[in-house]
Amino acid sequence: MEKQDFVVYLSQNPEQFDSQEQEQDGAPGVLVENKSFQTKTFFPEETISASGLSQLLVATHQGRNVEHITRVTGYFSKVSGWNKGKVAELIDRHRTPVS
Repeated sequence: MEKQDFVVYLSQNPEQFDSQEQEQDGAPGVLVENKSFQTKTFFPEETISASGLSQLLVATHQGRNVEHITRVTGYFSKVSGWNKGKVAELIDRHRTPVS
C-alpha cells in the first residue's frame, strides 16, 4: 500500500483515527491513534508499503480487540452479552489446569 493512500484513508475516518506523519528513530512514517482502542502505533514507510490496509488497521488494535467466549451448560456464548452478576460468577470460578 502507498503511504499517501494510507494517510488519506485515516483522514477520511476522523471519528476512529488520528494520524500524523513524523520520524521515529530516523525512520519516516505515520503515527496512528486508534480512538476506539485508545492505542498509538507508529508505522514506518517500509511497513506501510509491505502491508495491506486491513493488516495495518488490525495492527492498531494492539491485541485489545478480543472477544471472550465461554461454555456454560453445553452452550458457547460471548461474555460481552452477559449481565454483571454472571460476569462476576465467571471471575470467581475456580480454574483447574488440565494435564
